[in-house]
Parts: sequence; C-alpha cells; structure tokens
Amino acid sequence: MTDKIVLYTALICPYAQRAAIALREAGVEYESVEIDLTNKPSWYKDVNPELKVPALSIKGKSIAESLVLVELANDLHPEKGLLPEDPVKRAEVRFVIEYFSSKITPLFYFVLRNMNEEGKKEYVEKITIAYKRLNELLLEQATSGPYFLGDQYSLADIAIAPFLTRVLAIQKAYLKDVKFDVIDQSPRLQQFFEGLLTRSSHADTYCGDNYLIDGFVNRWGVYDPRV
Repeated sequence: MTDKIVLYTALICPYAQRAAIALREAGVEYESVEIDLTNKPSWYKDVNPELKVPALSIKGKSIAESLVLVELANDLHPEKGLLPEDPVKRAEVRFVIEYFSSKITPLFYFVLRNMNEEGKKEYVEKITIAYKRLNELLLEQATSGPYFLGDQYSLADIAIAPFLTRVLAIQKAYLKDVKFDVIDQSPRLQQFFEGLLTRSSHADTYCGDNYLIDGFVNRWGVYDPRV
C-alpha cells in the first residue's frame, strides 16, 4: 500500500476541477493523472468502473464523484475551515451547491445543445431568473464579499466555481451581444463572480477559455465564435 494520493482528472471537466480545487485549498499533496475522455485507457476501469473523472486513489482505495471528493478534502484537513462550524451554515452551504447544480448548471448544457437564436433566448430568460435567486442567497449570507459566506471561502465556492466559469465563458463567447442586466445591477453577484474566478486555486486549475471552446466545437459540434 502506498501513501501517495493520485487524482485522476481531465482538464476539460468541471467536475474534475472541483476536486483539484478542493485538494489545493485543503493543502493535500497529490499527483495528477490526465485521462483522455475521448480515449480512456483500458486500465482506468480498475480505478473507477464507471470510467468517469474525477477519481482519487488514497490509502489503497479509489474514491469517485466530485462532491464526495470535495467533502473528503475538507475531512482530511478540517482545520482549513472550508465548512463553517455552525450546522445551519453548513446546511446553507450545501443548499447553494444544490441550487446551482439543479438550476444553473443544466442551462449550461441546454444552450450547448441548442445553440440557435431560440435556444439562446430561452437560456437568457431562464439564467436571468436563476441569477436573481442566486443573488438573494448571497445577500442572505452577507451584503458584500467575494465568496458565498462573505469573506470566508468555503465548499460552496469550490463546488460552484468550475461551472460558473464555464457558464460565463459561454456567455462571453456566444452571447456577447446580450446585456445581462441582472448582473450589472447586482454588486454582490459581481463580487461573487470575480472572487471565484480570480481565486488562485481556480485560476491554476482552469483549462482556459480557448481550450474550453475547442472542446465545445469538437465534442458538441457547436460553431466556433472565434472565426
């Protein structure tokens, strides 16, 4: 048995980025193994029979699923304070993760599959409603601050950041002519977006907009807005 911790990841994958951010924030030393999602190695089924990323090899075990790994990183080093001590605050952290995952992340995949004028219009209408509610949830925690809890960085920020950055990348590349008034009129939302995207653990693990758009074009067959 080895004490080495290995993260099986894919640069393009927001779920894998979640795990990478969590491990960095918790101060866990690990090695990364990049998995080609279009040509997964045959041996990877022995790591994760579902063949998904991320997966983590630790203490002779293989653990999968991004939110499980985010919680594991926190449990390995709870002194980092990635979850508040108050159980109600912990519940609120988990609620906003669920809210973003169920209300905003699906819109990211929806617009990728419906990259036409009608699809874009529906996306803008639905994301505007979702952003308004997200802003309300942020204001319930703090009137200002770059993170969900205000000044305290938490698992909420870790879980949301990889998907937020991809949502905003789509908007910048494919909806650049759309004015999102809800963002312009919500300082707390703006602070949250900037705080998550500029956090070093996120910036150091993000593939970059161009790499991401290459993935959209090659995997999803959408048009390339750069040409």
